[in-house]
Amino acid sequence: MAKDEERYLLQALEFENVLRACLYRYSRNSSDVEELLQETYARLLTAGAANEPEVRSVRAFSLTVARNVAFDWLRHKQVVPIELVADMEAMDILDERDQIEAIVNSHQELAMLVKAVQELPERCRQVFTLRKVYGYSQKEIAARMNITENTVEQQLTKAARHCAQALFDQPVGERQATFFDRFRKRRLARDGGE
Repeated sequence: MAKDEERYLLQALEFENVLRACLYRYSRNSSDVEELLQETYARLLTAGAANEPEVRSVRAFSLTVARNVAFDWLRHKQVVPIELVADMEAMDILDERDQIEAIVNSHQELAMLVKAVQELPERCRQVFTLRKVYGYSQKEIAARMNITENTVEQQLTKAARHCAQALFDQPVGERQATFFDRFRKRRLARDGGE
């Protein structure tokens, strides 16, 4: 019989693949996922040793712990130790005035993308939103919408083409080349235009 403090860990091992998938959303690196998974297991052991009331769903609890581990890891990655900055005066100060045009262009492109998504047929828009906004897998979308995975893939392709076309067809004024401008130039060069 397992020790009482191992109860959450042992149950979590039954759905390790779900925990890995959860952590993979935050870090696309397999070695980081392994590290995060080990930290999740360590926290589950600690939680099992605590004299807290029993959790109702170990699966939900484990996924919450994994998500918190990933958030802590992401926060830690963004922190730069002050020792790395030898001379504070040598640091470049971020001046957004130089980037205003790029920021405005990005907002305009985002508005165009939103409009393009809104123009999609309802089922296509639902599939696209579930995949790109909420991060569902094609299999999860198929089960949720009661359609085949092949249909999900076709709808995603249709949505991606429609959105790309809507962005490519927008007139380019006198502005800096943005993300979509670079793709537009590549497409035109590939298609023999320009």
